[in-house]
Amino acid sequence: MTIRVGVVGVGGMGECHARNISELAGAELAWVGDPDERAGRQLADDLGTTWVPDAATMLDDADALVIACPDRFHHAFVTAALERELPTLCEKPLTVELADARAIVDQEVAIGRRLVQLGFMRVYDERHRQVAEALAELGQVQHIRCVHRNTNDGSRAARQMLVESMIHDLHTVRWLSGVEIEEVIASTVRRDDATRMVILTCRLADGGVATVEFDDMATGYEVSVEVTAERGNVVAAEPLRAAVRAAGQVASEIGDDWFSPFLATYRVEMQDFLESVEAGVARGPSAWDGYAAQAVVEAALSGGSIRIDLPTKPALYAPDEHSGVQA
Repeated sequence: MTIRVGVVGVGGMGECHARNISELAGAELAWVGDPDERAGRQLADDLGTTWVPDAATMLDDADALVIACPDRFHHAFVTAALERELPTLCEKPLTVELADARAIVDQEVAIGRRLVQLGFMRVYDERHRQVAEALAELGQVQHIRCVHRNTNDGSRAARQMLVESMIHDLHTVRWLSGVEIEEVIASTVRRDDATRMVILTCRLADGGVATVEFDDMATGYEVSVEVTAERGNVVAAEPLRAAVRAAGQVASEIGDDWFSPFLATYRVEMQDFLESVEAGVARGPSAWDGYAAQAVVEAALSGGSIRIDLPTKPALYAPDEHSGVQA
């Protein structure tokens, strides 16, 4: 079986996904869709496929869909894909509005089977998977500390940081702890009229605690996680970098690229998505994971200590190895 996959959006993530699809066995890049004709045609020509300016007109010409367009369009494309019962890999966030995320969950539950996989790709990252595997032997999680450093210019508001970046860390907390976040307090650090840092303190449903520290104006790009459990502590390994000895110093380059460190991870993620399409059983982070993480984002933006009251998790989203959160 050859799976024909359409890709919505030809920016950095869309191009990465399109190239992986074109190179992986059992898949065919059916088309790429983007209003930008220059970028769209160039990618289509490079990969020997068709460019279309309006991806919404091509959904019936694909067996599966990858959504990598700007966040504000995710809701419309996921909804349209579900109407066609089209297996879909959607980049995070699921939506930009919490009500829209809930509507997608309700739509998928009404269909009666999972069709949406969300791009919380850290569940496929080797460093994060090693942490998850170690925790299986260490008992109940007591505390999780996520540190996320980006190298932006200070122009992003706290909402953007939470929706575009920190939502990854919130899913990491839910995934590694195996429970929902039920309360959150947000603090910000401002410098020169710009929000530099957002720090979240989260109370977990089983009494554990998580802290998420995000710096949007750091000197290099870094992601790390440390977990304290009942019977031990586990820290994600540092990325392998050369140690350079020169001028009386030893130094390693951190780098400012958020994309290339995860290139292998994106390929593993796509392989898993394609295999799930072939098997007819969705896996990987779900629409519910997107909704639950977005609920924490909205609570954090409300100020103060905010309790997150999620509805009962539908049985459709029973935990799997990538979600792990109990129903």
